[in-house]
Amino acid sequence: MDQPARPPTTTGRPRPGGQVAVSAGVLVLGALVLAGAWDLPAGGGYAQVGPGVVPRIVGGVLLLLGAMLLREALTGGFRGVDEEAEIHVPMDWKAFGWVSAGIIVYGLLVERAGFLIASTLLFVAVARGFSSRRWLSNAAIGLAVAAFIFAVFNYGLGLQLPAGVLRGVLP
Repeated sequence: MDQPARPPTTTGRPRPGGQVAVSAGVLVLGALVLAGAWDLPAGGGYAQVGPGVVPRIVGGVLLLLGAMLLREALTGGFRGVDEEAEIHVPMDWKAFGWVSAGIIVYGLLVERAGFLIASTLLFVAVARGFSSRRWLSNAAIGLAVAAFIFAVFNYGLGLQLPAGVLRGVLP
């Protein structure tokens, strides 16, 4: 069955609908992050960096990236990506499952188990989703990245990430 043709772009090729949708999704996500950060204070405490600074930066960067992606999609599509060929690539449900499970488990554990443990498990799950089977190596790398981020936020910026079960162990 023939699919209806998409309206052509300025280059004469059909407009890549999926790419426009991804671009719009990034723009909406950026706007939602900025809207959520609107009422958060920008300054605070000894660090002079309040809880609203990072979400505002992230929201602004998402808006910028979404605009750049939209421009790319509307001027001929993402370079080096053939959307018609991508339609025929099967979905990797196993990878999707690992990444999704990692995100869900992270959300459930971050307060109880703590940032370090939840982030390490998230890293391991995402690495497995990308076909890595080096469990110990992934756990060590995930723990190192999580510890660095934990130290920057807790000790550098003075913003408290949840310690969870490690509350008595961490200074």
